[in-house]
Amino acid sequence: MWMVPAWRRLPWQWLVRRMEEFKAVHAQLGQLLEKDIVFVVGATRWGTSWVQQCLDAHPKVCCKGEGHFSDGLFPGLAKLIDTYNQDAERIGNRMQLAGLPGNAAGFTFEDMDHLLRTAIALMIRRWVQDKDVTCIGEKTPEHVLSLDLLVRLFPEMRVVHVVRDGRDEASSAWDFNMGISKGEFPRRYPSFADFAETFAKNWSRAVGTARRYGRMHRTHYYQIRVEDLVEEPAPFVRRMFRFCNVEDREDHVQAAIRRANQIAPLDIDPGVWRKRFDPDAAKRFHRQSGELLKLLNYEE
Repeated sequence: MWMVPAWRRLPWQWLVRRMEEFKAVHAQLGQLLEKDIVFVVGATRWGTSWVQQCLDAHPKVCCKGEGHFSDGLFPGLAKLIDTYNQDAERIGNRMQLAGLPGNAAGFTFEDMDHLLRTAIALMIRRWVQDKDVTCIGEKTPEHVLSLDLLVRLFPEMRVVHVVRDGRDEASSAWDFNMGISKGEFPRRYPSFADFAETFAKNWSRAVGTARRYGRMHRTHYYQIRVEDLVEEPAPFVRRMFRFCNVEDREDHVQAAIRRANQIAPLDIDPGVWRKRFDPDAAKRFHRQSGELLKLLNYEE
């Protein structure tokens, strides 16, 4: 027996209300995307979480993490759209061969950008909810390698780039991986020097990519060294607030520092690399990243 589609059995009042909700969401997304958008990135997890909590503590900022847009959401959507377009092309070809009018739908490169931007806006909408904010931030350290893609979607975006001495970072990463590894990690890196050289390549690539972005977008790029936050965070937090176009009142600055220290304390020991690096590890690390260490004012 022929069945009436489920949506046709719904009360018309519900359908009208649903359409109004869709329109309201689209209007909200447009308003959200007019606000200042900030991405907190870095080749380190020691510091990016502190900065994110600091920003999120400001009454006019909503800063969450980790959305993993560039390394999670984007590849998944791209694969889905690519599959759809391939199917649409096959359907279109069959219609043309049959002499039928029309063609199947498909998404363009520009459509993909619009879909990605809308997907991020939907996530941001859930974060912000009814908060009265002027700046929206997101922290995913891995976005440091995808800034060119993000700026294509958000041309006016701002970037807070958090850096830390790569040698300290390598030492911490080594201890962390050795603590959780069930054998694969030490087989891949028989010695710390092997790991330090590989880490140095990745660290230089990440930091160098962000700094190149900064040279191209000077007014929309702010670099912070984690070590400076440990010594005296207030001046850097104050400048970061101004960079994000929000008030840098002293009470906001101090409240943000207290919250960041409570939720994501900077449990780092600058210079700890000296206890881990032997001459071979130091030589191999400097072969990959020596110039960058100098540019960032880290001691030899």
